[in-house]
Amino acid sequence: LAVTGAITSTSDLTIADKIIHAGDTNTAIRFPAADTVSVETGGSERTRVDSSGRLLVGTSSTRSIWGANTKVQLESTDSSSSFSLIRNQASNAGPWIALCKSRGASNGSNTIVQDGDSLGSINWFGSDGVDLNNTSAEIRAEIDGTPGSDDVPGKLLFKTTADGAASPTTRLTITSAG
Repeated sequence: LAVTGAITSTSDLTIADKIIHAGDTNTAIRFPAADTVSVETGGSERTRVDSSGRLLVGTSSTRSIWGANTKVQLESTDSSSSFSLIRNQASNAGPWIALCKSRGASNGSNTIVQDGDSLGSINWFGSDGVDLNNTSAEIRAEIDGTPGSDDVPGKLLFKTTADGAASPTTRLTITSAG
């Protein structure tokens, strides 16, 4: 079927494999597997959303890290395996990353956290030749006291793994008292 001009569909539009650009045929939106969509540029897959809703950039399959398959994975064989945040604004504010924790059981809930809860961590993993399941270093934020309305005391833990060990040990703690 050849169509010139716009296509208007009042119901589902079925595509067997991919949508390609007429002037750039090595750029496409594909449907490589059930419940999966990918974007190709230069004839190579660049991004994929798999059947579990994970966003994969630079790879078409997930990798287990610390026993988990994360929702967003970026993988590369060069210096492009990085993530940047850039804020362009005439102010003293910079970009930021938010790691948030609620004890709620559904998206959007705001159930209060408890003393000792982890609010999030940044972990570094090195391959041991087998997998990426051993933490070399970690910075973690935890609740340090009893939280209440507009009162969420916290502490930071800095951890490193000793030579010959398989998990990190706390080396420095900054408590809610400073």
